[in-house]
Formats: sequence, structure tokens, C-alpha cells
Amino acid sequence: MREPINKSRHTDPIQQIRNKRISQGIVVMLFSVSALSLVNLFDSQSVVVPTLLFTIVSLLLSLLVLRKGHAQGAAGLTVFVMFVCVAQAMWGGAGLRSSALMAYPAVLLFAIIMIGKRTFYLALASMLAFMVVLLIASNTGWRQGLEDATDYRWLWDYGIILTAAAFIIRVLASDLLVLLDALHIQMDDATQSRLRAEHLANHDNLTGLPNRRMAEHYFDELMMLSQQEHSGVGLVFVDVDNFKVINDSHGHHLGDELLRYLGETIGSQLRKSDRLVRIAGDEFLILLPGISKGRDVEPILEKIYHAVSSPVSLHNETLTPAVSMGVALSPQHGHDFKDLMTKADHAMYQAKAAGRNRYQFFHPA
Repeated sequence: MREPINKSRHTDPIQQIRNKRISQGIVVMLFSVSALSLVNLFDSQSVVVPTLLFTIVSLLLSLLVLRKGHAQGAAGLTVFVMFVCVAQAMWGGAGLRSSALMAYPAVLLFAIIMIGKRTFYLALASMLAFMVVLLIASNTGWRQGLEDATDYRWLWDYGIILTAAAFIIRVLASDLLVLLDALHIQMDDATQSRLRAEHLANHDNLTGLPNRRMAEHYFDELMMLSQQEHSGVGLVFVDVDNFKVINDSHGHHLGDELLRYLGETIGSQLRKSDRLVRIAGDEFLILLPGISKGRDVEPILEKIYHAVSSPVSLHNETLTPAVSMGVALSPQHGHDFKDLMTKADHAMYQAKAAGRNRYQFFHPA
């Protein structure tokens, strides 16, 4: 059975960095808001305490969402909390003259890097809209802040400053995101190259089957599994009959095509848990887990025998392939992989001596 490339999961390092920065941002805000809550409580400014407590609960929820693996959701909730905190500080403080306004660029930078452009523009529009509402509320007496009555000049000045800062952040963040994407592509290419190199080192170039290097690895895995199930492992050594004659009379290109065909045909008759390996030349090795006695192997060998013995047309030549198979069983015939493979090889030669195109179990005699 042909073994697919095993692509192990690799955690995205860039996403790891983002998750770490989101977590750090939330923790810093938690400490800051907690300190502000204590200060306002001691100063008898109990009006803002509920808002600060709401902020703390929301940030703790963001951490929980992040721990669950939803980084985008955690970052979005954090941006919303940051916006609310700054808005509350401006509303209850000096309005458009509040120094809290200068925190908006940091919110925008966090939004575009941690989430994306759409959230960035949404946050910017929300900030500008809130500034308009704040100005109208101050001039109409809807709110009573700590600043003197202001006019539209403050909206103009601070609006320009915020828009300019947002533009600079947008450009810098775009460059950063482009570099991060390029780095991600390079890392992904490097990972794919490593996986291809590992696949080539562990698989046969002609048939695509695992090679002898992988056979012992499979044997150890299947032995551990079979021991847990109180069963054994069967090794079947397969050799193509008269392969040299086919090569000499029809050419190596037909011989190669025959080997590919036999690899696919034998593999199609195996169970999902079985492993087919190309040892070298016209030799294959089959590893069969869950084998307790020889009779467990015979139905599989019969299926292979009948599937392989059917005539096949390759390169306009009709052939009727034949294989000789030798079987060794673990633990009956031993536990060492190399020793078992040697015994299966001897059994295969006994099958050839008995007339070829058959299978033979190893006998100690």
C-alpha cells in the first residue's frame, strides 16, 4: 500500500507572535484599568468605577477567548474595550482636549496589525464619529466636562492630527504586514522543501513506495501495536519471477513499468494497516500486523496471487506476471527485524525452488 507524504502540523510562528502580543496588550490594560479603578474608588469617583469594572471583565473574557484559540475574536474584543476606555476618559474628562485622545493611534495600530484593514477603517470611522458627538454634546450642554466650552476649531485640529497619525500608522503597518507575509511564504516554502527531501529519502523514486530505510521503522511500530493486541507481525518477502528475462527481452522501460504496476496491484490487495515496501530491484516486502498464525496470512497471499497473475498490457506488450513469496512470522520465528527478513527471504527461495509463482512459509529445518 502506497504511503502518503506525512505532513506534520507546524504551528505558525507569526501567529504565535500575534497571540503573544495580544496577550501582552490585554495584560497591560488589565493592570492599568485595575490601578485606575482603585485610584477612582479612593478618590470617591464612583461614577467611573462601573465602566472600569466592565472593562476588566471584558478583558478577562478576551484572555479566555484567546486561550480557546480564537485570536481574531480576542483582538476584536480588545480593540472595542480600548475604544470604550478612551471614549469614557474623554467624555468624563476634558473632551476633545483630553490627553486620552492620543491613545487612539495606538488603538489603530493594534487593530490593523492584529486584525486587519477592515477593523482599522471601522475603528477610525468610529473615532471620528465619536469626536463629532462629543463636540455637539459639549456645545449643547448635553455633557459637562472639565474643559471650557469649545468650538469647531478643536474638532478640526484634533481631527487632522488623528487622520495624519492614522495615515502614517496605516503605511507603516502595511509595510510590516507585507514583510510578514513574505516571511510566511518563505517559511512555508522551506517547510515544503524539507518535507519533499524527507519523502525522497524515505521512498523509492520509481514506485513511490517506502524504501528499505522505512521498513524497520514500520516493523517497530507494528510490533508495538501487535503486542498491545496480543498478536504478531508477518513479513512477506516478494520477488518477481523471471524479471531478468523480461528486462532482457522487452527492455528496462517495460521492466520499470512492470514494477510500478506490481507495486500498485499488490498494494490494492492489502489492508489499511498493512505496509508495502520496495527493498531493491524486483524485491518487495509486506508487513502484516495483527497476525497470530499462518492461516491469518493465507487469505491475503491468495488475493495477491490472483491479482498479480492476471494478464496485463504494458507498452503494447501483454504479460502475465508471477511472483514468489516467502513468509516469516513474529514471534514464532523471532523478534529481530533483520533476522525475520532473512528467514522470509529463505522461504521465498524455497518457493522458487518448488516451481515459482507460489508462496512458502519459513520452516526452521
